[in-house]
Amino acid sequence: MPSSDPAVPDSAKAGSATPSSAVPTGRPSAPATTKAVTYAFPVIGNNTYAHTHHDYPATDIIARCGLKVVAVTSGTILVVNRRDIWKASVNAGDTRGGLSISLLGDDGVRYYGSHMSTIDAKITPGVRVTTGQTLGKIGDTGDASACHLHFGISPPCSKVGDWWIQRGTIYPWPYLDAWRKGTNKSAAAAVAAWKAKHGCPKNPLVDP
Repeated sequence: MPSSDPAVPDSAKAGSATPSSAVPTGRPSAPATTKAVTYAFPVIGNNTYAHTHHDYPATDIIARCGLKVVAVTSGTILVVNRRDIWKASVNAGDTRGGLSISLLGDDGVRYYGSHMSTIDAKITPGVRVTTGQTLGKIGDTGDASACHLHFGISPPCSKVGDWWIQRGTIYPWPYLDAWRKGTNKSAAAAVAAWKAKHGCPKNPLVDP
């Protein structure tokens, strides 16, 4: 279903200044290594999902209310919606997800989960999360007729406010299938290809 800032690095430890003319001694520092991006299936416990979705690409993961929802990868929380204000008579697109979270993964992909019953108190915009970290619990808030997690994958675009992109632009099931098997399959290339073709639409391509 707030902008993010990078974590502030720890301050360097104080020490003796080395004159600029001094010649370094000893072994050179090892080159920095990039930590591999890992992935996890977003729901802990029994669940089912289809390889189709109504109207636009996304996946509804059907699971019992109260089951744990976790971060599918490491990254920074973009949006947290803790209030369910959806009304059928209005059916506003930005409220359909009920309690929801969006995450900008370290792979550059935005991940969205909605219809949750609760969201962990530590999960706030700008917070860093790790793969498999608890985000909240399955629910049926917003425009939902049964307990499930709506799961969407999209490019970050404006990061906030673009609910019609945030809800999903490519089908998640190939990645869910892989993550369920413990395979680190990335959606980054597919998301980049979608954005190259469509850009960041200013209005919904389909509604609802």
